Amino acid sequence: MKRQPKIAVALPDSKPWGITRFFNGVNEYAHEQHWLLTSCPVNPESTEDFPLEWSRLKSWKVDGIILQANDSKQSEQLRKWSIPMVNIGEDLGADCKIPRVAQNNPQVGRLAAEHLIGLGLKNLAYHGVQGRWYSDERMQGFKQAAKEARLKVNIFCLPHMTRDALWNERYEPIKRWLKTLPLPAGVFAVHDYRALIVLSACRELGLRVPEDVAVIGSDNDLMVCEFSTPTLTSVCVNAYRMGYESARLLHQLMQGKTPLHDPVLIDPSEVAARTSTDVLHIDDPAVKKAVTYMRNHFAESFKMDQVAEVAGVSRRLLEMRFRAERKTSPAEFLVQLRIQKAKALLASHNQHPGEEIARVCGFGTGKNLRAAFQRILKASPNDFRPE
Repeated sequence: MKRQPKIAVALPDSKPWGITRFFNGVNEYAHEQHWLLTSCPVNPESTEDFPLEWSRLKSWKVDGIILQANDSKQSEQLRKWSIPMVNIGEDLGADCKIPRVAQNNPQVGRLAAEHLIGLGLKNLAYHGVQGRWYSDERMQGFKQAAKEARLKVNIFCLPHMTRDALWNERYEPIKRWLKTLPLPAGVFAVHDYRALIVLSACRELGLRVPEDVAVIGSDNDLMVCEFSTPTLTSVCVNAYRMGYESARLLHQLMQGKTPLHDPVLIDPSEVAARTSTDVLHIDDPAVKKAVTYMRNHFAESFKMDQVAEVAGVSRRLLEMRFRAERKTSPAEFLVQLRIQKAKALLASHNQHPGEEIARVCGFGTGKNLRAAFQRILKASPNDFRPE
């Protein structure tokens, strides 16, 4: 009987973007390949964030390892082992010499910017972490999307905070920064925990969220997003696909294939919109009514005449006022909205049939869905499915 490969998954017992979904992805690939999975526990006595006893891990008799290494010392130690391994830690960035799978951080920043711009906000701001690769990449994606919309970004980064840092060390600098922002503002915080501090600072300053400051985070940590006040909008990590692609890359390395120099990048799936960005800063009341209607009814079949009727103006006047306010037509806005929803469904690990996605996103048929993707994105819907 052929021996089953034994794979170690050496990760923290929690991760903001969902360790369970990540493990589901790893397990799916492991099941396809008939692997045996085992995991490494966290050392409970250490004061560091999620440390692992690497010496214990080295003693395991495994054929491959999926792990999280976030400092150069760990990375150098691990490279000396003659075991194929994949890293999902992101702090080292390009300095990491272990083959890795990473979030497409520029795309995370882009989705956050597009969401805030879609609310009609002209004053954009980014709150990040100094010296963190992922923070710099998310900032660049955010800035690029803002630049394309002819908007500038107010940037404020703080050092990484240790667990024993005093609350006011995290809190007071952000309050001072928020006071300088022109309102209304849209703030993208590098991850949900930083966004939570922004929400608290706004409350302390008497700034209304989302009316004065719309806030969006990243990673969609449900323990933060669903239980914050107000609930927090966040860019969703495709954790399932990260797990699946980590296992696929490890399999390639176990087969003797040359390690990739660049990481395998996984696009975020969508923006989970919640109360912290539930606002529309649109001056024209007719355009605001039209945007609200299309957002609420994008899955339905309707003509622009119906949208104009809801907005209380003629179709021609709506076209003119929509372009003046949004720099696009009502019809193009609707197509973009439907494409965003379709991309999110395509990126999920649930293999929704194309015809079903077309129907629930308002395209009607798979043919219309494919035509819209080709015209707008120069791509096929299948290009956005996990391979």
